[in-house]
Amino acid sequence: MQILFLAQCYAPEDVSAAVLVTELAVDLTRRGHCITVVTGAPNYPQGRVFKGYRNKPYQVEILDGVRIIRTWSYISPSKKLLPRLLHYGTYSATAFYGGLFAGRPDVIVSYSPPLPLGLSAWLLSRIWGVRWVLQLEDLYPDAAIAAGVMKNKSVINFFLRMEKFLYGKSQFISVISKSFRRTLISKGVPDSKMEVIPVWADPDEIQPMQKENGFRNEHGLNHKFVVMYAGNIGLTSSLEDVLHAAEILRDQTDIRFVIVGEGVKKEALELEAREKHLANILFLPFQPREIFSKMLAAADINLVTINASSALSSMPSKVFNVMASARPILSVAPAESELMQIVEEAGCGWNVPPQSPEKLAEAILQLKGCESALIQMGKNGRISLEKSYSRRHCVDAYEKMLITLCSQL
Repeated sequence: MQILFLAQCYAPEDVSAAVLVTELAVDLTRRGHCITVVTGAPNYPQGRVFKGYRNKPYQVEILDGVRIIRTWSYISPSKKLLPRLLHYGTYSATAFYGGLFAGRPDVIVSYSPPLPLGLSAWLLSRIWGVRWVLQLEDLYPDAAIAAGVMKNKSVINFFLRMEKFLYGKSQFISVISKSFRRTLISKGVPDSKMEVIPVWADPDEIQPMQKENGFRNEHGLNHKFVVMYAGNIGLTSSLEDVLHAAEILRDQTDIRFVIVGEGVKKEALELEAREKHLANILFLPFQPREIFSKMLAAADINLVTINASSALSSMPSKVFNVMASARPILSVAPAESELMQIVEEAGCGWNVPPQSPEKLAEAILQLKGCESALIQMGKNGRISLEKSYSRRHCVDAYEKMLITLCSQL
């Protein structure tokens, strides 16, 4: 089967959702399928092209048997709306000619965000006369509206019309959560046109490890109760609650908060922590993939957070990495969110609602004295991950979906 992926990011060394696209493409290649990925120069999260790559109009490389076609896009470190729209728009446009040069596939899969990429996928599907799957990692423009990034009514209406058009034209839609499917049904998308295939983690790559390890030693965390957040520090992350909880617990000298990652809100959070003289918070940049397991293992509790306005349009995939590491989860999420439901069903952690830093601080203190319960929660998460959210399980489902679609032609 010849499969054409259109995905904004693709790089083995990336720290974003590109990791999942890479793993899916590599695994399908190993199963005998011919995979081409049309993508841009890797640049997330700094908005600068990675060392060893160039932002050229057209270039081809082979990685792990996958043919990669990279096309030009506007790349800027600015986090403002216009530069981001230019980045998304230019890549979405150049992906069209990248797809043409790729040759006729049996099926096309395009990732959203960015939403406009679906227009290129639709045109290519019409030209080649093949089926097209729209893969929704976030619900746009809902996610951008909820995050406060998109406020102009004309811009919002433009993207709402684009969303409706793409949902109608795609032959199939793959979503990463049940809540996404419910939202799309409310927008008039037939349930028969959708399949839920969750984000995954690789239990072979992310292994349970000893808590007292080199990561703790390097960052002065030995014999501390470590509450860690690792991921994008963005508009939906609800990390203000974490800072306020740290302020409440500032006299608990054996508790240390560690925030690992990058994003539009990191600078403001670091400034607030300095102004409040919060010595119990450590900010770190994204860590190399090769020490990812060790980093997650260094935490007594891993935080997975999402604010109330974004809970139905975004899903923090980091929850599955934490489950793979066999560490307990403290989620900050609304009661109706899929994040909370996953944590509850797996029995792998504890949940507090957003905008409740006092409850967050109280939960941390309570969990600190329950070491045996934390160990069991971690084990529960690993078991649930291996059963329902492993890389092999989800790639199996994806392959089955694509084969079924191709057989319907």
